[in-house]
Amino acid sequence: MAPSRAARPGPTASARLTWMAGVVAAAPGERVLEVGCGHGVLVDLLAAAGGEVLAVDRSPSMAAAAVRRNRARVDAGAVAVQAAGLLEADLGFRPVDVVVSFDVRAFWTPPAPEWDAVARVLAPGGRVLVGFSVMRPGAADDIAAAVDRLASARGLRAVGLHRGATAPFPSAAVELRAAAEVTRTG
Repeated sequence: MAPSRAARPGPTASARLTWMAGVVAAAPGERVLEVGCGHGVLVDLLAAAGGEVLAVDRSPSMAAAAVRRNRARVDAGAVAVQAAGLLEADLGFRPVDVVVSFDVRAFWTPPAPEWDAVARVLAPGGRVLVGFSVMRPGAADDIAAAVDRLASARGLRAVGLHRGATAPFPSAAVELRAAAEVTRTG
């Protein structure tokens, strides 16, 4: 049986967001928080895995576009979109299994108070993936170090750096876990 249309990336999914969805590899039943969801393309790809996606974007027009793109899943309760910055968003009381962002500079530019919100909502054993476009040689390592430094102040540690040969620029994603999880497993 062929996969349903909702389970496949739409024709406007960029190579970088398709790659990022593969790195996240959201599992059915996982609760995912996407920060800076834009038009909701990555939301669509993440929700196709069968989990619950909470998406935030500080731009009301981007949040509205994400709702339009994901209308069926919003109506079904599988996707929720908020027009708010991460610090102002109502993230609810249930922890999230995965936090994901792509090209959200707040995660590597001090003082990065967004990490406080991430640390507060991340479930035990949860993971964070901070993706970004690599615009110059060496940028992936520089950004990964900045992400690790800022996140470590909130009890998270980098456990890997994923690299993707996407167009028009390469992509990278820092994967993080709670420091206690890193110590226990690694």
